[in-house]
Amino acid sequence: MNPLISIQKKYLTFSKNEKFIADFILQNSPDINNMKISELASKTNTSNATITRFVHKIGCASYSDMKINIGKHLIHATPKNENNILNEVFNFYQTVIKNTQQMIDESSIKKFINLLKQQKNIIIIGASSSGTSAQTFALRLMRMGLNAQSFADPYWMQMRASIACSQDLFLAISNSGVTDSIVKTLNFAQENQAKIVSITSYLANPVAKMSDLTFHVYNPRFANNEKFINSQFSNMYLIDVLTSYLQEDNCFNQTMKTTRNSIGDK
Repeated sequence: MNPLISIQKKYLTFSKNEKFIADFILQNSPDINNMKISELASKTNTSNATITRFVHKIGCASYSDMKINIGKHLIHATPKNENNILNEVFNFYQTVIKNTQQMIDESSIKKFINLLKQQKNIIIIGASSSGTSAQTFALRLMRMGLNAQSFADPYWMQMRASIACSQDLFLAISNSGVTDSIVKTLNFAQENQAKIVSITSYLANPVAKMSDLTFHVYNPRFANNEKFINSQFSNMYLIDVLTSYLQEDNCFNQTMKTTRNSIGDK
C-alpha cells in the first residue's frame, strides 16, 4: 500500500486541516521519515490527534506505519542543486510518471479497449489545458480508424452530449473531477445512456461517480505546485500507455500505418 497514492485518491474527502496535512506530506514526502508526529503537527498547524485520525483514514495502522510505507515507495530523486533546473524538472517528471504507473490497473485498460470496440462514437472532453490532451487523444484514435472527436469549449461539449445515444462513449479528462462544464456534459451523456470513462486524480468526485470506468493519474500539483510545469504530463503518460496497448491490435496497428503512410510520415 502506497500512502502517497491513498492520500491523493481520498483528498477530496478530507477536512480543511486534513488537507493541510495531506499537502505537506505529498510535497515533502522525503522528509517525513525523520519527522516526529509532533513536528508534523507543528508544521501543519494541527494536532497529534488530528494526524493520528488522518493516518487511520488513509489506511495506515499508525504514524510509524505510514512513515515506513512512504519510505518504501519514495522515488530516489537526483540530489537537488539550488542552481540545477535540469535536475529539478527531471525529478518532477520522474515522480509524476512513477506514481501514475503505480495507479494504472491493466485490467481497466482491457475493459477500456473492449468499450472502444463496442461503441460507435468516441467523444473526448477536457476543459482548459485538459482540452489539449483531449484533442491529442482523439487524433490518435482517429488515426487508428475510430470515429473520435474532441471538445474543449463547454457549450459545444454540452450540445454534443444533449444528442448522445447508447452507442456513444464519452471520455472526460479532469484532474479535479469537479469542473462544472465537464460535470454538466456528463449529466447529459448519462441521461442519454452513453458510456462514460474518466481520467482523474481523485476517487470521490462527481466525474468519477458518473463513470462506468475510471483511470487515476498522479496530480502534478503534489509534485510541484509553484513552478509553471506541464499540468497534463500524467494524463499524456496514460494516453501514451493506452494508445500503445491499442496498437497491439493488428487492425488498429495497420490503420495507424496507413494514416502515417498517407502523409509520408516515415
